[in-house]
Amino acid sequence: MDYFKIKGGCTLNGSVNIRGAKNSVLELMSASILTDEPMILHNVPNLADIQTLINLLSNFGTIVDWDKENHTMKLHTPEIKSIKAPYEIVKKMRASIYVLGALMGRCGEAKVSSPGGCVIGQRPVNIHLLAMEALGAKIEMHHGYIVGEAPSMNGIKRLQGGIISGLVRIQDGIPITTHGGNVNAIEAAVLAEGETIIEYASLEPEIDDLIDMLNKMGAKISRDVKDGVNIIRIQGVEKLHGCEYWVMPDRLEAGTYAIAAAMTGGCVEICNADISKMEIVIEKLRDAGVKITPTNNGFICDAKGVELKPVDVDVAQYPGFPTDMQSQFMTLMTIANGTSTLKETLFENRLMYVPELVRMGADIEILGDGIAKFHGVKKLYGADVMASDLRCGASLVIAGLIADGETILHRVYHIYRGYENFVENLVALGADIEVLNETMD
Repeated sequence: MDYFKIKGGCTLNGSVNIRGAKNSVLELMSASILTDEPMILHNVPNLADIQTLINLLSNFGTIVDWDKENHTMKLHTPEIKSIKAPYEIVKKMRASIYVLGALMGRCGEAKVSSPGGCVIGQRPVNIHLLAMEALGAKIEMHHGYIVGEAPSMNGIKRLQGGIISGLVRIQDGIPITTHGGNVNAIEAAVLAEGETIIEYASLEPEIDDLIDMLNKMGAKISRDVKDGVNIIRIQGVEKLHGCEYWVMPDRLEAGTYAIAAAMTGGCVEICNADISKMEIVIEKLRDAGVKITPTNNGFICDAKGVELKPVDVDVAQYPGFPTDMQSQFMTLMTIANGTSTLKETLFENRLMYVPELVRMGADIEILGDGIAKFHGVKKLYGADVMASDLRCGASLVIAGLIADGETILHRVYHIYRGYENFVENLVALGADIEVLNETMD
């Protein structure tokens, strides 16, 4: 099993290219099985999660040709050979649940194991199931599997359009929508009979990426606002066709490299990034004193000579501050000149990185209810630490870049799930990181 040895004291400088968004490409790949025609995706990152989904799609009969060097993927599912998503594959990645909606949409039936993935808190799938039921499906749980079946008419199983209003939970009087629930609802509804309306729809850019690709495939999907509520309107079609599509840039990867540059007091150009999709992260970096300059295809993050200022962060759904960026940003706040407050509102276990940062000398108070105070210190120290999830792993690498001495990071397989060539890119910018294997010691 790999681990990282990180020597602190570096300053990152140079440029880095951002790949396609992990959280988008997984949705697009699952949506590819909605058509029996070939699909071509460009800007596909080389990630462990991508390979996991390929294994799952292959189980259904999808033929996949992945050109990793050119970041292009061809997918073709001429027929669905199996409607079962087995536990041994699904347990590796929570996004495997996306195939539920796609299978229900194309086949009118599905048998999908309950998902796995990062342990960052409760993310129940019951909301996904409510969406299927709103479209007329009968849903049952059998031995850890979600078993769905659409109503049958003239021997053909097909979902029926409807109003999906249960994709939210209310927290502090605010409706919190589910990203994955929206994905499944959209993929299920595009081939349903009649119109479907998703109320309290997710505004995340990755959802728009899915909508754009499906519309290019012949779907009829639009966004709207009704009585102050964001909705997605879907007019079901009989058939979707293949298309060629470019995956949107990964806003979370771009933000991670920007924070790494800021952490080390360096200057890095983030290329192939869409700054318009990460406005709140850019705003917080500027509040911290970091200079952000937009370019033709990204932005420059310049923290040379900057004394970092404390910045408070309240996690919220898009366009609010993303939960997938809070651990990286708050790692930056461990060395800010003052006290910063974090309020994590989406996942109760998203602070599992805090004890690891404390091992490195950070001064952090956990106040409960997802609230923590980060008191800036002058220096972090190298230590043995462990990644509990993808973003935690990235945060600990960032901390190790400026820590005094060596940081040994374990369970780095989490990082491979979401960042292509993370170590190689950081080393090219000036980091001192070795990838070692325990069998080598």
